[in-house]
Amino acid sequence: MRVFISAGDFSGDIFAARLAGTFMASGWEVSAVGGAALRESGAEIIVDVSARNDIGFIEPLRNIIFFRRLLGRIKSFCVENQPDAAVMVDFWGFNSHLLPLFAGVGTKVFYYICPQIWASRFARVKKIKKYVSKVFPVFPFEEKIYLAHGVNALFPGHPLTAMLPEPAYDPESPYIGLLPGSRKSELEKHLPVMAALIKLLGGGEFRFKCFKAPSLPMELYSTLPDSCEIVEDKGYVHRRSLRLAVASSGTASFENAMLGIPTLIMYKTSFLSYSIARRVVKSRFIGMPNILAGKLVTPELIQTEAAPFRILRELTAMLKKDKLLCTSAELVKLRNLFGQKNAEANVVSEIEKLLAVSAGGI
Repeated sequence: MRVFISAGDFSGDIFAARLAGTFMASGWEVSAVGGAALRESGAEIIVDVSARNDIGFIEPLRNIIFFRRLLGRIKSFCVENQPDAAVMVDFWGFNSHLLPLFAGVGTKVFYYICPQIWASRFARVKKIKKYVSKVFPVFPFEEKIYLAHGVNALFPGHPLTAMLPEPAYDPESPYIGLLPGSRKSELEKHLPVMAALIKLLGGGEFRFKCFKAPSLPMELYSTLPDSCEIVEDKGYVHRRSLRLAVASSGTASFENAMLGIPTLIMYKTSFLSYSIARRVVKSRFIGMPNILAGKLVTPELIQTEAAPFRILRELTAMLKKDKLLCTSAELVKLRNLFGQKNAEANVVSEIEKLLAVSAGGI
């Protein structure tokens, strides 16, 4: 049995690698489009796309020629190998083009870490319904949304529940964490703000750690002051040492929530992408911790609001010890929404069952 897996960004590559390892443990051959984590898992890498993962509505156009060529290579792979299953992991902008390609040759298509149709561009559900045999959303409320719109869906659990250590929050820690994102375009927007913030808060009781994405070169972080420690965190050792964090909206802010770390969520993008987003995004919040809580637990500053002095004002309010402890406790409660710790095994098991039914095996 052969499965094709497609992942694009840093976190998606990590989650896809865990999924690939589970497939291989079950006797599957795995071919993939992804990055370093998928390669290290033992999957056959068709193309490494880890450096081509800009997000937004305009930014990905920088890589349009690369992705057109990649699409041609995957089409050839698809026709020549006709894998038994294809699993798309997040990365809708590219993966959406692969859905009809694989479905067209009779490969069963699945989606793991699904498009957030509830937040924006709901019409995507039509394409998913047409080509995808089953979706595996990683947030429990998403399963109900997909099912309500006629899409075969199963919440298998979130992969982070098995990856994250238990919370060990210390409100007396001197460390403030900076998590600017895992894409070059995010660093370009976020690091200047974070560098200015370090200067505003520097020289006192606080020490700073900036969390580097392994897929990005160190020189991209050169604008940070020498007083800021740049770390690549394995096992969340550095992350658990934080009193507070400023993080780009995305996986990092969700990880922080699961670890009970009070976090100011920020996001800046191009003016054009932001203008489009304002028209199409329907969610009240941008940060998953606040979406899950249904209220503003951690501050969110977007675009022009994500300025150094405004962030400093929010952090000053957050840094009161009773506020830190209260916020941490609210965030840790969110872990109760994610009971299962075997997301990848549940996905592989369900795919194997569906393929067996399709083949008339059971």
